[in-house]
Amino acid sequence: MSTLGELRQRIEGQGLDMTASRLKVSRILYDLECRGFHGSETREAILGFVPGRIELLGKHTDYAGGHSLVCAVDRGFLFLATRTDTPLVRMIQPGTEFLPAQFPLSADIEPPLGRWENYPMTMTQRLAANFGWRGTDPVGVDIAFASDLPVGSGMSGSSALMMLTFCALSWAKGLQEATLFKANIATGEDLAMYLACAENGQSFRDLAGQTGVGTFGGSEDHTAILNCRDGSLSYYSYAPTVLAEELSWPEDWALLIGFSGVRAEKTKSAREKFNAASRRAVRAVESFNEARSTHHSLLRDLPQTAAFADSEIEDRVRQFFEEETRYMPAAIAALRGHDVGGFGEQLNLSHRASARLLGNVAPQVDALQKSALSLGAAGATCFGAGFGGSLYAVTAAERAEEIGRAWQALYASTHPEESREASFFRTRPSSGIRLWNGAESHRLVDELFDAGS
Repeated sequence: MSTLGELRQRIEGQGLDMTASRLKVSRILYDLECRGFHGSETREAILGFVPGRIELLGKHTDYAGGHSLVCAVDRGFLFLATRTDTPLVRMIQPGTEFLPAQFPLSADIEPPLGRWENYPMTMTQRLAANFGWRGTDPVGVDIAFASDLPVGSGMSGSSALMMLTFCALSWAKGLQEATLFKANIATGEDLAMYLACAENGQSFRDLAGQTGVGTFGGSEDHTAILNCRDGSLSYYSYAPTVLAEELSWPEDWALLIGFSGVRAEKTKSAREKFNAASRRAVRAVESFNEARSTHHSLLRDLPQTAAFADSEIEDRVRQFFEEETRYMPAAIAALRGHDVGGFGEQLNLSHRASARLLGNVAPQVDALQKSALSLGAAGATCFGAGFGGSLYAVTAAERAEEIGRAWQALYASTHPEESREASFFRTRPSSGIRLWNGAESHRLVDELFDAGS
């Protein structure tokens, strides 16, 4: 384990295996530590990176018991955490997007809806309740963090922020040694499901649920952020979470992200819209059970030919099965065959079905999809919860820079207001959460569960 002074020396000396952009963020964290924490050089500290994620296919399928094709990305939250001798969580970051926060390390705190502190406070509350932490315990944590992930982009920054809090608290409190932790969480997939339950408020095995952040989501975000591997896409099934296949990302393909500038923040304006899509999946199952005297629990259990009088429910069921049985299998086949055109066509079909049947595609995101295709992308689709957020496009790597520049310029000319907050960048499939022990980083799941390198 490193001390704060040792980490500082490595950051200054660039002795960490970071990209140039992430190293820049680490220097911001160094400045933050000096100004905000005033800690001893001998304090134990950890440095970690919690990535965002892309759901390449599998729109609103995880909580319905389906599959999704996901990857972690090379942008996200870099954080520095140190133990303290007071039972508080203190969090600071540069800029004004996330104002400083301080709250007790206790199950009795009340997370405020609509504010960024809701996420770390909800995680803290759940961990304290499940593992018997008391507000009088003489261990707390200071966390400095910075992010190069656009806020509200649909790349799961909210889940990443909760998982960042988990990383810092579990390290500070030695959570992996707790009897209840070992009895209930044995794999990276287990941990992803537990962290998803912390977010949506459900219980996980013997670990009782609470309120959560107010959204009724599944575990695909947490699964990708924890378990994905560098250079690979992961194909998971859910309820329970099981890895079906890992597929290599072709080196001559490029992933371009276009954030529309319309924020999709799940504890704010997008929350009820997101929950409405989740509720329609539940209503479909309930309606089918009532009509047929069955006892199904998930959309995946229904026959694909099931008919419903309610057109919204009919559309929701149709979208699920089209995504589950058509677009994802065909896209995976194209990926195996190194067929970028075939892969892109499935993205386009999925995007149109999402707009038509889920109704979660904002006009600005739809405009991004059409413009990406007009500029020569092989395919493009919205991703994440929707109702704002981002779109990703797949292109030949040799044309990525050209298409990316033109894409951004075209959006600025057609959507000048939104383009003030919009963001365009190239990314790549990357590793799940990493922690630095010494000069090298390792995936968190490998350290916790001996999952291999």
